[in-house]
Amino acid sequence: MILVLSGPVHGGKTTFLERSLARWAARGLAPSGFLSVAVTGASGATGYDLLELKTGRRHPYLRREGAPDAERIGPFFFVPSTLERARSIIREADPSELLIVDEVGPLELLGGGLWPALREALSRPGMRCLLVAREEILEDVVAAIAPGVPLIFDVRDPDVQKLVDGTLLGTVKVDDGQS
Repeated sequence: MILVLSGPVHGGKTTFLERSLARWAARGLAPSGFLSVAVTGASGATGYDLLELKTGRRHPYLRREGAPDAERIGPFFFVPSTLERARSIIREADPSELLIVDEVGPLELLGGGLWPALREALSRPGMRCLLVAREEILEDVVAAIAPGVPLIFDVRDPDVQKLVDGTLLGTVKVDDGQS
């Protein structure tokens, strides 16, 4: 099962997940994966940290300055060791858990970043993934994960919490197009 949580840039996708994790864990859903949490440095420059869901560890992930050979998207450089850690988390994901990947972006659509590890994970039988994608690239993300057919949730939907919880916890039956 593949779920995609979508919405605008800075639209609350990560915040939604942060608020949902404890509730899901309390109901027996073991989340793995990571969140990309916005941070503001002393100079006021914004970047992102990778928050590992199993351990709670944070690592610098995307920064406005970086090594010249680091993978880059837009104004951000990936911190190479953290990008490799994110790939490892995806590669090591257990199908009995929910793999959360925040987020699948333009670099992945070009075949870089997390894409090689994520593509392999999505092909594993029984894998459950919740991917985050910005609304402006949602159509391309859906095409990239084909033949998988994701369930798509818009973070702005007033019922998004009930719908995602119900889908993940089995209280709502959603046609995923695969039955």
